[in-house]
Amino acid sequence: MSKQIIDSDVLVIGGGGAGFRAAIGAAEKGCSTVMISKGPLARCGASPMAGADFTLDGRSMSRIDGLTGDPSDSPEKAMNDIVTQGFYLNNQKIVEQYLRVAPQCLQELIDWGIQIKAADERMVFTSGIGIMDALHKKARSAGVTFQEDVAVLDLVVEDGQVVGALGLDIRGGQFIHFRARAVVMATGGWHKAFWPNTGMRDLAGEGMAMAFRAGAQLGNLEFITFCCNVFYQPQIWRGSLAPYLMTLMVGGEMVNSAGERFLEKYDPFVVKTGTFTEWNKSILSITSRLEALDGKGLANGGVGFRRGRTKWEDVEFIAQLMFPKWKYKAIDLAPWAEMLRNNEIAEVGPAVEYFDGGIVIDEHMRTTLPGLFAAGEVTLGAFGANRVFAAITEMLVHGAEAGDNAAAYARQTQAPLPDAAAFEPLEQKALAPLANQGGLRVADVRRGMQTMAHELLGPVRDETGLQKLRAQLAEIKNEKLGRIQLQSASRTYNKEWIDAIELGNMLGLLEMSATSALARTESRGVHYRRDFPHADNDKWLAESVIEPTDSGFNVGTRPVTVTTMPLPGGKSPYMDYVKHLMESRSDTAGKH
Repeated sequence: MSKQIIDSDVLVIGGGGAGFRAAIGAAEKGCSTVMISKGPLARCGASPMAGADFTLDGRSMSRIDGLTGDPSDSPEKAMNDIVTQGFYLNNQKIVEQYLRVAPQCLQELIDWGIQIKAADERMVFTSGIGIMDALHKKARSAGVTFQEDVAVLDLVVEDGQVVGALGLDIRGGQFIHFRARAVVMATGGWHKAFWPNTGMRDLAGEGMAMAFRAGAQLGNLEFITFCCNVFYQPQIWRGSLAPYLMTLMVGGEMVNSAGERFLEKYDPFVVKTGTFTEWNKSILSITSRLEALDGKGLANGGVGFRRGRTKWEDVEFIAQLMFPKWKYKAIDLAPWAEMLRNNEIAEVGPAVEYFDGGIVIDEHMRTTLPGLFAAGEVTLGAFGANRVFAAITEMLVHGAEAGDNAAAYARQTQAPLPDAAAFEPLEQKALAPLANQGGLRVADVRRGMQTMAHELLGPVRDETGLQKLRAQLAEIKNEKLGRIQLQSASRTYNKEWIDAIELGNMLGLLEMSATSALARTESRGVHYRRDFPHADNDKWLAESVIEPTDSGFNVGTRPVTVTTMPLPGGKSPYMDYVKHLMESRSDTAGKH
């Protein structure tokens, strides 16, 4: 097949909010900019499906025309909350970048036409679709060139510097040679490695995986945020966030298979704070999973959720605001309304939602690989071991910084653009699944891997489970991956071919995540080790770093980057430490 060659100063990989904002920044700096979207423009990835809340400190918010905010708040208070609630594992330079650029990014969104639905002291609520439409319109006016329905398979590296990427036109099956002076990776998380999950089906981790293969460091892959109270049954609802939203707004009651209100065994302050704030994602996910592991789970490994002592009238009122006519994201929840009215239980549990670790960056969004920048959820970003501020803000402040700095790099680099020979080995690797004859179906292998990841790399881990997962992943890698046989060898819109390539990416990330979780012999943030139920600041207040090697990878550590907030010492039982950190929140944080 003929090959298309596309040259640019800056190549942006990823069609979500971080990618759009990076492309806008690079184009406005006068660089020729190409942005690649794996699916339909402004409608793929996590960004369009976001709620969406934009978070910044209240004082800065109050200085934007038309917004109130909390003038008694400050960037310093917000810094305190992000770092303490991130269990002090945050890179404080990146936190400062997050807070410094957030007001600019919010003002931009307003200027570009987003509609604000509601606001409180620190948050502006809008819609993911609205944000994406505003970014798409702005990017077009800035002169960004778009490549839609293109999968990026690997980065091209010459002389230790990223100089392009190999793409695949999904509809036609042709390879595309993208040559660039600088590359921004903005591909989001790897939700597809788990089932159930709360993400989009196209979030398969290719950005982290290809950056790592090219030579970039990854970090903190053990920290995976699970959203609590996600539907497990019936299958048509599985993965829906509706019960989580109900918990956050009106509460409810969680029970185990014995009918016990199991949260009553924990500290009341922790339970209350961990029900009506973003802490609930870690606290309720961990406690729900502990009940299941203790043999008190329901049929699918979850727990029960009912309205309990909450009045039906309150539930019904809130539901009509969140789920008009009991419809949510095209799902009919009318049967659930009857269950809530009758105080019957629905089975819920944790499901993967957000990845706190990723490609190692500095506060300028530079990776450890020259020529490669990264933005958004694909990075080891601002949140440390536990995210409590908005990922929407993260994607935009990262994107703005990455686009500006990638443009500056592109203007000064002297690296020549690659020739066709640099793409050849990457093409041969990508074609390999089309020739396999082993008889295994990619969907079957993937579902088995997803189920293992959900069970063994969930919010509660231990050595036995992590070692079991590593062994099973090794079996897939060594015995099954090369035996996957596609139903068609055609390259034209062969989704199964893309699935097979994605499977290898997800397998590698799971292996590295499990190894990092095994190495971290403590409990911190969203990583809870049942066999090490203490937060150990003396030994483990350090970032995990994964280095590529000739034989695979090594997991090590590096010191936390500190600017203004000193690191604590000591070792505490996990729940005691959680209570201490909750009590360290600012008065503004306490209002949420």
